[in-house]
Amino acid sequence: MKERRYMAAWKSIKGMGARRIRSLVSRFGSAQNAWQADGEAVAEAAGLGVQKAGHINAARNQFDWEGQEKLLRSRKVQLVTFQEEAYPELLKQTYNAPAVLFYQGILPENDKTAAIVGARKATPYGLNAAHTLSEQLARQGVFIISGGARGIDTRAHTGALRGGGRTIAVVANGLDRTYPPENRRLFEEICDAGGAIVSEFSFGVEPLACNFPARNRIIAGMARCVIVVEAAARSGALITSDFALEEGRDVFAVPGSIFSTMSQGTNGLLRNGAIILTRAADVLDEYGWQNVKKEEGKPACVLPDRERQVYEALQESQALPVEQLVMHTGLSAADISCILVNLILHNLAEELLPGLYVRCPAQNVSP
Repeated sequence: MKERRYMAAWKSIKGMGARRIRSLVSRFGSAQNAWQADGEAVAEAAGLGVQKAGHINAARNQFDWEGQEKLLRSRKVQLVTFQEEAYPELLKQTYNAPAVLFYQGILPENDKTAAIVGARKATPYGLNAAHTLSEQLARQGVFIISGGARGIDTRAHTGALRGGGRTIAVVANGLDRTYPPENRRLFEEICDAGGAIVSEFSFGVEPLACNFPARNRIIAGMARCVIVVEAAARSGALITSDFALEEGRDVFAVPGSIFSTMSQGTNGLLRNGAIILTRAADVLDEYGWQNVKKEEGKPACVLPDRERQVYEALQESQALPVEQLVMHTGLSAADISCILVNLILHNLAEELLPGLYVRCPAQNVSP
């Protein structure tokens, strides 16, 4: 217990990254012994210059232990160090694994994990694909890992939850912050469903742009494979795929339109040898995960004629407004709005963006 606290304290000091902390533990035998060692010995073991060594010594002397304990309790945050069995095994095997993880919820117990990542400003096609793939993989017991951000990440998490599975959001800030703020409820649902919110950043750290590559390496490190659903040519999701390749992990990519800038990154991955992904079974078959959890057959949903008209007018790859559905079906806007509510309640449609609707794929609707 104390060792975790000292490891977290080291991580809270600016300039103390994973490699330096592991060097201190190796030199002194524990994070606690390193904390209690004299400044010169610490500076030598961590390879610190005079100025930085002085800063770190001052930080040790001024560290607020009571404040750390208060935040750990109030935010229900747990700690796990790289020395413990509970530390995610796949992440432990990576080149620069975090010395300590801060997390809320429950970490995965095995390596049946897949990361799903992509663009924040994703298209309806990408959002729907991420949600569908995540849901189908989660139904087979795959632990879905993503970054908790807007766009593809959020859809990966919500898809896993809809599939009755577990998911992890790896964030780029301290766990006393919530980013993006609109995902606060989603993060609570992730923990309630047996998943986790994970960070290597200590309390007080804001979600700065420079933190996201470090967060991406954790996403890649915790997963058996990385699935890039939709990404532009210079997307952060491609950084995650690069980390995966460096660690010898598989990279899957969902093909996209040759006319869409949001598919240039994924199509480029395929051109360079990524595994093409067009259905969840491509991942399940690759690792022998298929049919681990049998789904009970559900009776086909029989729709009245007018509801069927609207359902068939909806698309999976493009979000449509009510006005366009009026043109396709000849029904009034008021009737279509009522029908859409019913389709959404039966998970046959979804309001993907305000006023824009898509058909939920792979639903059992009777002809």
